[in-house]
Amino acid sequence: MTRLADYLGQELLEQLQSSFTAAWGRPVTICGADGCALLRTADFDSPPDGISVPVIVDQAVAGSLHAQKTDGKTAPAPSHAMLRLMADMIGRLYADEQRLRARAEELAALFGLTTEFTGARDLQGLLDMVAMTVVRAMKAKACGIRLLSEDRSELVIKAVANLSKEYLNKGPILVSKSIIDTQVLSTGRPVYIADERDDPRVLYPVEAKREGIVSALCAPLMYKGKPEGVIRVYTAEKHVFDWFETALLQTIAAQAAAAIVNARLYADALEAAGIRRQLKIASEVQRRLTPAAPPSVPGCDIAAVYVPCFDLGGDFYDFISLPPDNLGIAICDVAGKGIPASLLMASIRASLRAHAVNIYDMSAVLDRVNRDLCADTLISEFATMFYGVLDIKTRRFTYTNAGHVPPILIRGGETCSLTTGGGLLGINPSLQWRHDHFTLNSGDVLLTCTDGLTEALNHADEPFGRDRIIAAAQASIEQGHSAAQIARQVLWEMRRFTGLQTKFDDLTLLVIRVL
Repeated sequence: MTRLADYLGQELLEQLQSSFTAAWGRPVTICGADGCALLRTADFDSPPDGISVPVIVDQAVAGSLHAQKTDGKTAPAPSHAMLRLMADMIGRLYADEQRLRARAEELAALFGLTTEFTGARDLQGLLDMVAMTVVRAMKAKACGIRLLSEDRSELVIKAVANLSKEYLNKGPILVSKSIIDTQVLSTGRPVYIADERDDPRVLYPVEAKREGIVSALCAPLMYKGKPEGVIRVYTAEKHVFDWFETALLQTIAAQAAAAIVNARLYADALEAAGIRRQLKIASEVQRRLTPAAPPSVPGCDIAAVYVPCFDLGGDFYDFISLPPDNLGIAICDVAGKGIPASLLMASIRASLRAHAVNIYDMSAVLDRVNRDLCADTLISEFATMFYGVLDIKTRRFTYTNAGHVPPILIRGGETCSLTTGGGLLGINPSLQWRHDHFTLNSGDVLLTCTDGLTEALNHADEPFGRDRIIAAAQASIEQGHSAAQIARQVLWEMRRFTGLQTKFDDLTLLVIRVL
């Protein structure tokens, strides 16, 4: 049992006893709950005819005041009243000191939580710590923390202190079914439950009674006006939470909600960092799939440029060595951007390489690639492709175009587009493609690109277009530039045209200049 001296202290007890003695006119002694004097004085005696008045704190006897009669006779009623007033004063001082110390402990717990919240990264560890701290600080029986599910329809238990597994397994807490939680989450204010055993708002009163739960206080976990869950503190007997206890729980709940959101953001950041690392690895793999340099072909100067919109792109170009003395040249544009497009690109590239080396008829090659694509993809996943085969000895160029941006052949100041072919890849497995051929002459320049170049927009949403590509290429050809210089000139003019416009698609450009 806590003694009066533990809360009031020696100095205060001496002052009180001295003041009471002066007011009474005879010695007054402050005694503990056991009836013994808290302060030993030489004149203290306990005559049987003395007056003793109990000191009551929280409906329990914490001590007493013992006073000698002033005249040796029975003390009048006013004297008794005066002594009771003195005892009541001690009781109030004792109770006030109790509350003050309790508040100090609660504030210390709150400060400790604040310090922990600052660097909290482990969400589960954070929630467990909050639940235990609330129980200790509020001298409660138990505490439970529930967070909203992903669809925000259910409050899922995440951390508890002093609650049994049987109680936790009592059943789901659906927001739509819980009057108390709905009120807490919608208003952002705490709700008090005087007795969970018979309150009609409580979902599981029988289980609460079995658990030994009586009163409860439920507060929202709110962050920037958005509810994240609830925290509920329980007592083992009827208890009215005062304003300080309510404010304390609200403060802890508000800080916990912010820490919960921060912990989630930290976890998301770690996940995003992991994804970025994986993307970087995938991007490196994709770059390795792209030819490190154009092949060296006698009589031809070849250049290639590839600029992905993201780390992973859906464009690709490839050079395939075909026997005897033939070179396959492919450029492809897959619908979409990023990871899905890059995966589809890798699949198409593998299919093309597998069929091109075994089948001479390029229309049949595209037919096989198309069937593979249709079998493994959705209707929204398709690609365009230009595929040509150059006979290195004769310079005969045979090609087919599967819905791709038509390549441009520049010959002696004249231009023509290579359009022979058919529809897109991946739409219809029954499509067929036609092919055409011509012989490349000295001085010819063949440009093939993806729509990232032709459809590059300026701030007026005007596309760069075919005519500007031709003009830029011809200006470079007239200066006797190499294939690489022609490609750089075209890209430079495109960038001058688009200016600071940041919206662009994957871009690929191949230039073949016949010497």
